[in-house]
Amino acid sequence: MNRTPIPTFRLRLVLALAFGAVLSACNYGTSTATQEETDYRARYPIGVESEVVETVLHGTAGGTLTTDENVLLDAFVKAYIDRGQAPLIVAMGGGGGREAFAATVQQAAIDRGLARSEVLVGLDPALPDDGLVLSFISYTAVVPECGHWYEESSHNFLNANSVNFGCATQHNLGLMLADPSDLYGKTQMEPRDGQRTAIVIDLFRKGQITGAEYNSSGTSIVDVGQ
Repeated sequence: MNRTPIPTFRLRLVLALAFGAVLSACNYGTSTATQEETDYRARYPIGVESEVVETVLHGTAGGTLTTDENVLLDAFVKAYIDRGQAPLIVAMGGGGGREAFAATVQQAAIDRGLARSEVLVGLDPALPDDGLVLSFISYTAVVPECGHWYEESSHNFLNANSVNFGCATQHNLGLMLADPSDLYGKTQMEPRDGQRTAIVIDLFRKGQITGAEYNSSGTSIVDVGQ
């Protein structure tokens, strides 16, 4: 059986066309997917809401807190410790004149566990001058609501994330935030304690324990870095 040979130029043309077809099959189009469709953090962001929490104290004629105001201050300071941002402001109204009572309230807040630098006393002429207004800013995390099962999750021919993917993670993360205001930006680090650093380095060089050693008696923690 005689076979007619294929001309070289035609063979090269066929191979070139076949190779081009393979390349075109691998050339994917530009994706039109949005970030919300591909990133669960963008689809289910954690929001932050802020509010000003305040209360008013009038005091007695002698410039002291009443029994009810002592209870009110207890609850207010506790709320500040649980969810407040420094500072706690003690504002006098009018032209002032209640400096002694403001100092009493400031000290009462300090006695309840606050640092003196956290409790600031100021003057706000727009406020009435018959009492003090205590206030602080509180931040609350706003978590996404989950349970979006309106799409079939067992058949996904595009191999894409389900519409509910990542929602529970974001929801739980928002609930666990100790300070939701951290979402506004990173917290500044405190200055390094140079004296403590020198002690730890010296102990490390000597092959000694650099941290706290547990006392097996269970009665105390002994700080070996002193």
